[in-house]
Amino acid sequence: MTRISGERDARFNKLSLDCLPGRHRDVFSRALSNVLYTEIAELTYAQIVDGLPLSSVQKDAYDFGLYLPGRHPLHDRHTELCPGVLERTRQIHREFSIESLECDSRLMHAYMAGSPGSRAFQTRLIELVAVAVHSVAVELHKKTMDTNPHKGDELSLWTPPTEDEVWWEFHPDGAPPTLFRHEWYCNYDQYPQGVSDGVGYWAEARILGGVVLFDRRDPEADGEAEPNAIYSHSDRQEVTYRIWQLLDSQKQRLLDFLQSEHEDVQLASPLPILCSDDNRRRIDLEEPIELKKIYRDIWERRPLSPNDPDRRLRDVYTSLDWPTFDDWNESRQLAFERKWEIDYPDYTSGSD
Repeated sequence: MTRISGERDARFNKLSLDCLPGRHRDVFSRALSNVLYTEIAELTYAQIVDGLPLSSVQKDAYDFGLYLPGRHPLHDRHTELCPGVLERTRQIHREFSIESLECDSRLMHAYMAGSPGSRAFQTRLIELVAVAVHSVAVELHKKTMDTNPHKGDELSLWTPPTEDEVWWEFHPDGAPPTLFRHEWYCNYDQYPQGVSDGVGYWAEARILGGVVLFDRRDPEADGEAEPNAIYSHSDRQEVTYRIWQLLDSQKQRLLDFLQSEHEDVQLASPLPILCSDDNRRRIDLEEPIELKKIYRDIWERRPLSPNDPDRRLRDVYTSLDWPTFDDWNESRQLAFERKWEIDYPDYTSGSD
């Protein structure tokens, strides 16, 4: 079985998704088309064309207000799309072709190596769709970033007054480069497409329910590895900030939808797929990505710096993030170990 490590070099050979052969191309093309025709995809991509997220969408983030103050004019003045934006988005969709999308050749080969219907094939199909949904947003952002209705206007350039010392302490460089922002995927300097990749992660999470991640552990070396498991990393109100694993039933609903030939795509759509109390398998994103090995690309999330806050140290237990008290205690123990290593590096390094 062909395995994807996820440790991809951004310079690695890219291939057009149009290069997929026969049956594999047809299945992927159907799957992507089904996603793109959903209402959530159209609304999400339309916001990128518009240049700003809607106020209702902006407020639907786990830590709403952390980087966008409540008095930001977007909240009152961007409650709907600008005139003509939806029509322009639909026109771009009509002109879209998968020939315009490229993908890491290793993922392409892994997908082509799987027999249609096999678990490996299904997992790589989901990964290809996630990459494509992300890539469409990237290309839309690059195409419209200098021509959108809000280019250079007050809403896009607004910053709080200098008296707001707390905001400026956390944002010394001023307004963020984009308001299409997933809190944990803003490392623009290390993304191949820079800020546009950040927009891609935001769009992917809005449409699919979260940034789609995979178990990159080597099953031959780690008996706990689950190479066909699907994980998601959401950024929504009332949804955990931690990485969570899809249930088998959720994965099957997604696969059924992707491969559906139902005429009413919206009726058949399970999107976005979100975490519930039933999703018990959670991963602490504060732990180094190289340690947990749950990711899509190794460079997608930068490790926490010593000065970054660690939510696990909070004294409040929330069932939204930790399904059980034992789960919370385990996370806190990891957080205290991390804090000890930061505060007392000489002890952890073994030096005198």
